[in-house]
Amino acid sequence: MTAALQYRARPSLMVKRQSLTDKAYSAIKAEIIAGHISPNNFIDLPQIEDQLGMSRTPIREAMLRLQTEKIVEIVPKQGIRILPFSVKELEEFHQIISSLELQAVGNICRRKLTRTDIMPILYALSSMENAVKTQDAVGWADANETFHRGLFILNGNSKLMETGLGYRDVIQRALTLAFSHISTADRERSLRNHNHLKEVILAADELAARNIFLEHCDWIGKQLQTVLAQREITSL
Repeated sequence: MTAALQYRARPSLMVKRQSLTDKAYSAIKAEIIAGHISPNNFIDLPQIEDQLGMSRTPIREAMLRLQTEKIVEIVPKQGIRILPFSVKELEEFHQIISSLELQAVGNICRRKLTRTDIMPILYALSSMENAVKTQDAVGWADANETFHRGLFILNGNSKLMETGLGYRDVIQRALTLAFSHISTADRERSLRNHNHLKEVILAADELAARNIFLEHCDWIGKQLQTVLAQREITSL
């Protein structure tokens, strides 16, 4: 099966003076992250060339980068397959990202940011609250993603931000799908945890912030494992 590529690049993924390879990479990756191209589906080079208005060379180079990140697999004589994540792979990536975010939380506390400074995560919390009230699972997952990306963006270490956001890009589609299976009660508890973290960040209490974050990550990780096992989901 071949999935059509509907190119609508996210502004956050686009930077000035990109090469054609960078543009192709950003466009295709954005569509995969957003879930517009389903796992195990194939997209072919002629189709992408036509839709992006590019030659084969930069698109092939972009695909090689995506294959290195284990987002796609180039299958000879068939095309490019979107790789699914096993539950174990998702768990492993989640552990890595949580470790990076823990450092980001510590950095944020040391910066002693004000409520105005942390508006990106405050907006995300507001969106999470609205999603809980309306039982909007997709909206909640999007707001949760925005919150966690905000931790990297606000941490003050550009290298940590780049690395952390890169990892979140890789698992965003699978993680969003996994979160669609958790209960409303779990979303409510997650919102409380995030709000608690926000308060200690504003108080610049690094030790408390690290402890709250670690407890939350351990809890949500176990919830995801449990709910996916109950539904006998082995890949996303």
